[in-house]
Amino acid sequence: MGNKILIIDDDTFICEILKKQLTSDGYDIETAFSGQSGMEIIKSTKFDLVLCDFRLPDTDGMELLQKIKAVSPSTIVIIITAYADVRQAVKLMKMGAEDYITKPLQQEEIRSLIEKKLKGNSPKKRKVQSHIYTDGDFLMGKSEKMRSVINLSRRVAPTNMSVLIQGETGTGKEYVARFIHQHSKRGDKPFVALDCGAIPKDLANSELFGHIKGSFTGAVRDKEGVFQQANGGTLFLDEIGNLSYDIQVRLLRVLQERTVSRVGENKTTRVDVRIITATNDDLLDEVNQNTFREDLYHRVNEFKISLPSMRERTDDILFFANSFLKSSNDELGLTIEGFSPDVEAILQQYAWHGNLRELKNVVKRATLMASENQITKDCLPQELVYPSHQPGNNGDVEIGESKLKDASSEFEKQLIIRTIEEAGFNKSKAARLLKIDRKTLYNKIKQYGIEI
Repeated sequence: MGNKILIIDDDTFICEILKKQLTSDGYDIETAFSGQSGMEIIKSTKFDLVLCDFRLPDTDGMELLQKIKAVSPSTIVIIITAYADVRQAVKLMKMGAEDYITKPLQQEEIRSLIEKKLKGNSPKKRKVQSHIYTDGDFLMGKSEKMRSVINLSRRVAPTNMSVLIQGETGTGKEYVARFIHQHSKRGDKPFVALDCGAIPKDLANSELFGHIKGSFTGAVRDKEGVFQQANGGTLFLDEIGNLSYDIQVRLLRVLQERTVSRVGENKTTRVDVRIITATNDDLLDEVNQNTFREDLYHRVNEFKISLPSMRERTDDILFFANSFLKSSNDELGLTIEGFSPDVEAILQQYAWHGNLRELKNVVKRATLMASENQITKDCLPQELVYPSHQPGNNGDVEIGESKLKDASSEFEKQLIIRTIEEAGFNKSKAARLLKIDRKTLYNKIKQYGIEI
């Protein structure tokens, strides 16, 4: 049989249709109708790919993805989602999902996506790309700000300097990290990426440094950490500000001594790794708030590159939109030729809180929805056509302290959600707009159960 695929969806009809289609394509298919039954199968069987519904009766995509990756890190996970949950699906990709596909499912689209992911993710390639999502070559754009980024990247690439990349979610921080790696003397060596914000706290030591069998409950086999996987090459640590203080201490020691020891192991091993880190928050602000170690900050910030948001490079929006249209045509097997003038105007005026990632998702969906030879306004999500607020056009919104304190609980919750969105999901910036400290903001997020 061919590659093994598990379909997890509580809609038995969808499961059976997909099973029939994919079996005819030569895949070995199993199905599960709940998260729990899916995990029981995964624990006993090795799968190349899991196709998983975002909303299940007993769990959600976030929790299930973490469980799948903990048991089988190399398994490709594709999320099935409704368009209303696309923002959550994008977050799941940062946590290790390979891609998502929206309902209603299109037979050729899902076949094409599975074939593409399995073809581009051989076991050898997955080993050195844990928790990494890529979708093509890095696109520079034509804006002066982005040309400056590329020039800086080319200048620092041949060195061994640690690079800190700062920018909003979806601005292409991992693309820049990969660009630096490819233009370095390590370009033919491994490039390993790890999203520090997606690691469960109790697994952070193991993910970074590895463990030996029996060192803790669940350690059923020896495991290499990302430092060992990246030996000789480049290690990209995304959202480094999310690491706990004790992990920061151990990471600093590894960077200073260039040796690493696995959890439960007494001996140390030398590693030769170039470090590139990224954050969508201001790390210096976190240093001042004593949530990030100053000595580690200076260690990872030998050379800093700041990525502009899409709101700062509106000249590039149509350039990227046309590029994403081409890739969407290739992936979906369509021949949509372009955008109507009113759609071009909408794309250029929208604030793009999710930056390149959000733009790519919108164009891909619009390409699928197009019934003519070009994308028209009715192909776009309503929030683009009728935006309630465009902070990128009018500057940041000032939200005073009294306004937050006097708000009712529900209003306060909605105010926090809106402010976080207006800040481009940069929680440090949102805290400043709300005139509260970051710790208070995190407590409020937890209090109201806000999913960010």
